[in-house]
Amino acid sequence: MSIQVMEVDPAYTSVIGLLKYTPQYMISKDVAASYVIARRGLGLKEQIPEGYMAIVERLDADELEEIKGYVKKTVKNKHLRKKQLREIERVKKLMPSLGSEPGEESRPLGGTSLGACSDSYKLWRVLKVAVVMPLSPERVLRDGSVLRGVLFSGQVGRPG
Repeated sequence: MSIQVMEVDPAYTSVIGLLKYTPQYMISKDVAASYVIARRGLGLKEQIPEGYMAIVERLDADELEEIKGYVKKTVKNKHLRKKQLREIERVKKLMPSLGSEPGEESRPLGGTSLGACSDSYKLWRVLKVAVVMPLSPERVLRDGSVLRGVLFSGQVGRPG
């Protein structure tokens, strides 16, 4: 028996773990991030579940403005608020390119496939803003149980 040491790109492992594995297995986001890293080491690619793709397909500039207003009202820490608002603006700039890209990032995906991690990080970034920010704008979302319904239904509570 031998051991092979591999180096994998850790980009977005916490976000992917939080959104995909925490609600499925009810584990912490840190353990879920380690799942993502291990899967990358095996050469597997994380694909976006259909429930989340439904959210991305429905997301528009008006909803992002709603989230932006919610963050402005809710987040008291000015540095965090500025960071969150900047992230929303980045996602707004990504939105036009998401619908026009051919390939697997633009259609619902389930399961996994072999291959290297691609630039589908854009979709994970959009999901972080569209799903996590409305649920927990001021602190890191630790309770993955609130994401369980979102993952399977494609419905997320919008700020009101």
